[in-house]
Amino acid sequence: MIEATRTERSFGVTSELTMEQRRDLAGIRHSDAWPSLLDVMEMCCIEMETDLLNTSASDEAAVLANHKMAKAAWKVFTHLQEKVDIEISVYTSSIAKQPPYPKMSVEEQMVENILDPTRPAPMEEMEPM
Repeated sequence: MIEATRTERSFGVTSELTMEQRRDLAGIRHSDAWPSLLDVMEMCCIEMETDLLNTSASDEAAVLANHKMAKAAWKVFTHLQEKVDIEISVYTSSIAKQPPYPKMSVEEQMVENILDPTRPAPMEEMEPM
């Protein structure tokens, strides 16, 4: 279900995001949809610049106002990307790190491969392509 466009502040948005929200952001950020979202946001910035370029040079107040709007749009665009990445880093730093596994010898890899045939064969065993 598509939510209505937010046009004013929402209660509680200024507080910290939950880990679930940060996880959702990570999912969006690493999905194939992220570049499309960036493209739409960039299009909005370009539209603001176009308004500036189409403003009559004789109307100094309008030129200044449109310049400020275009500059603000690009600042919001870059800040939003940075904020998303910061929130994702908070999420990823909270996830328990997996302990490093000791490197297996070729013999150990072969035993593991026999026990679990879905594992890739040891590098020395692989045939050239």
